[in-house]
Amino acid sequence: MVKSTLYITAFIFLIGCQPTSEEFANEPDHTTLPGDNPTEEQEPDFDLNGTWGLTNYFDTILKHKELAKYRVQPATWFAILLEIEGDSLRHFGSIENKAHTIERGRDTILTLVSQIGGGRWNLIVNEPYLTLAQNPEGEQVDPTVYVFRKRNDLSAFTKENPDFFIIGHNVTNYFNDELFQGTYMNPATRQEVVFGAGGQLTGIEGFDTYEVRNYFGTLHMHKNLDVITFNNRKNKAYKQYHWVFSGNELILTEFVYEKITDNGVTYEGDHLIPGKEKLILKKR
Repeated sequence: MVKSTLYITAFIFLIGCQPTSEEFANEPDHTTLPGDNPTEEQEPDFDLNGTWGLTNYFDTILKHKELAKYRVQPATWFAILLEIEGDSLRHFGSIENKAHTIERGRDTILTLVSQIGGGRWNLIVNEPYLTLAQNPEGEQVDPTVYVFRKRNDLSAFTKENPDFFIIGHNVTNYFNDELFQGTYMNPATRQEVVFGAGGQLTGIEGFDTYEVRNYFGTLHMHKNLDVITFNNRKNKAYKQYHWVFSGNELILTEFVYEKITDNGVTYEGDHLIPGKEKLILKKR
């Protein structure tokens, strides 16, 4: 009965854990267009064709070294990537993706209707970027202006295989490399730990690969905390940690099942929370 409750409430939890608009209003990259910087280089020839990445997602996650906090922005559920070719546009999010026909030659080239969060969203040409803003209708309107920039480096994410799970895997590998890749030292053991390309891991006993949780889908057990999983490819063992970057330190805290007491009986719940065991690594 406890396990079935998780599936019934998974989508409610996704919506319920969304930060308020005030939280995102305090993040400068969510309210300022990249083109507002007069010293920023402009593209000489504007071309809609190609792959566009959501800056409020990719760029902001790398800047703040936090992932879960920014994956609950409504636009990320349906549009972290756009692929445009001619009059065809396909949008890819952490929950839904779909194809549309755009209206070239207009400022607003498409109005998207999200099947997950609802609302109508205008995709507007703002050279050399594209912006996405929700129509001011209904009771809950997201005030964030979402900005897309050309991301030729991400074109393989959608062109080689547009399958939802393949794109999720590509996003995981991207954050594996961009957030974690490098050499660290465990001060407690003097052991060198290497987070390699493609999720390869050395220096953590019993594990040989790592994977950052990308939070695709709607079923999430970690209460919207950042998660990294260490895996052993031979015996299929794994261990999950909550990760936090602080200066040159990577602080890892083990996840354990939440204990729930009901009528004097204590049992493991469905959610995972940080436990007591910590592993602190220093970036070299």
